[in-house]
Amino acid sequence: MIGLVLAAGPGRRLHPLTEALPKTLLPLSDGRTILDLALENLRSVDIAEVVVVTGFAANRIAERVPDLEHRYGVRLELVFNEHAEEWNNAYSLWLARDAFREGVLLVNGDTVHPRSVEDMLVALRGPDVVLAVDRGKPLGEEEMKVLLSEEG
Repeated sequence: MIGLVLAAGPGRRLHPLTEALPKTLLPLSDGRTILDLALENLRSVDIAEVVVVTGFAANRIAERVPDLEHRYGVRLELVFNEHAEEWNNAYSLWLARDAFREGVLLVNGDTVHPRSVEDMLVALRGPDVVLAVDRGKPLGEEEMKVLLSEEG
């Protein structure tokens, strides 16, 4: 299983913080970035190969690759989304589709969550698990959603 971090979007709603910096490199209160946390969480469940889909300000992520690989003991592969500022995450997923053969644990590069999320997803993984959905969280208009049938 590999990790997949979607980190291509421009983060317009976070301007001026993201005028020249991708959302995934925004610092958290402890000085780490969102990408640091994602890689740390993935490594904690023994995922050492991570594909990061970049787009907006991709060079800012690329210049950090050697340090991130060393710090977290991962191998990073960057995939560039040339349409990151016009198209949504579905296209980023499409660009990284070759990585899916090994199984993938997807992390959005602009969200912060506890390590227990990765722990739970890895514990539940299997050939019948395609997608994990949080059915209890209320979502805003712009958040990505999944439509479920009556059977779930």
